[in-house]
Amino acid sequence: MTIKPTIICVGDLCCDLIVPYGKMQEALLSGDISKEVTSRLQVRMQCGGSVGNVARHLGRMGAGPVFITPVKKDALGIYLSEQMEKLGVNMRWSVPASRSNMYCVAVLDQSGERTMFCFVPPWADFPRFQKGCFANVPQFPGQILFTSGMAMLEDSENNEAVLEFFTQRKAAGAKIVFDLNVRAESYGYEGERKRAMERMIALSDIVLGSGGEEFDQVTGQSRIPEAAEQLQRCGAKAVIARDGANPVLVLDGEKKQYISVKPVKPVSTLGAGDSFDAMFLECIASGEDLLEAVRRASDYAGAYISGQQPEDFIQQDSVT
Repeated sequence: MTIKPTIICVGDLCCDLIVPYGKMQEALLSGDISKEVTSRLQVRMQCGGSVGNVARHLGRMGAGPVFITPVKKDALGIYLSEQMEKLGVNMRWSVPASRSNMYCVAVLDQSGERTMFCFVPPWADFPRFQKGCFANVPQFPGQILFTSGMAMLEDSENNEAVLEFFTQRKAAGAKIVFDLNVRAESYGYEGERKRAMERMIALSDIVLGSGGEEFDQVTGQSRIPEAAEQLQRCGAKAVIARDGANPVLVLDGEKKQYISVKPVKPVSTLGAGDSFDAMFLECIASGEDLLEAVRRASDYAGAYISGQQPEDFIQQDSVT
C-alpha cells in the first residue's frame, strides 16, 4: 500500500487586514451609506501570510498539512493558531516566538485588485526561525516540503535554519517545492535574502512563480521562458511559471509545455498564487503527474478568485 506523503509547510503566518477601499469609495460617491452597506464593507481580519494561506487551503481540502511557523502565544498568536487548526492544519510543531506576529494590509480597489502593505508594530516582527526550531519535527514516511520566498529574510540566522532543515530532509528523500514569492517591495531582494533564495532554488525539485516582473527580479530575464530556463540552470529540476490569464509554462527537464487557463471573472485576485500552490501540492502528494497537477491547480485558483468556495470546487472537481 502506497503511503500518501505528508505536506510540510514552512514559512510565514500573519494577520491579514482586508480593506475594501474601492467599494467603500463607490458607496460614498453614490450616497449609499446605509447600515447594510457599511457593515458589509468593514475591514476584514483573517489568517494570512503566503505559506499560511497555502496551509489554510490544504486544510480545507482535507490534506492535513503540517505547518511550521513562528507564533507568539499572545492574543493574536492564539487566535491565528486556533483559526488554522479549525481548518485542519496541524500546528503541533509551530515554533514559539518572543515577538508578536506581524500584519499585512491588503487595500482593494474598485476592481478587487490589491495593494499590499506590511505593518510591523513595535511589539511584533517578521517571522524568524532559529537553529534548533526544527529539532522536534519527526521524519514522516513520505514528505513534500513547501516554502516560499517570504521565509527568507535579510537575516542569516533565519535563512540558515530554514536551509539546513530543507537540506537534511532532501537528503532523506523529501521532495522540495518552492514558490519564489519575492515581494521585493516589502522584503527587498539583495544580500542575504537573495543568496538564500538562490540556494533554495538549487535545492528544489519544483520552483513556482508568477509574472514576468517576479521572474525578472530573480533571474534578470524579462521574458518568462528564458527566466524559467535560467532557474533550471541554477538547479531547479522543474519550473512552473504562471502569467495571469495567459497559459502556464511547465518546464520539466527538456520538456516545455503550456497549460491553458480557463477564462474567469475574478471578484478579487487576492490569494490566486497561494490557492494554486495548495491544489498543486495536493495533486503532487496524490500521485498526479506534473501537467495534470498544473491543470487542476489553475482551475482551482480560477474558481477561488471568482468567489467560489474551495469545498464546492473540490466537490465538483471530484465528480468531473
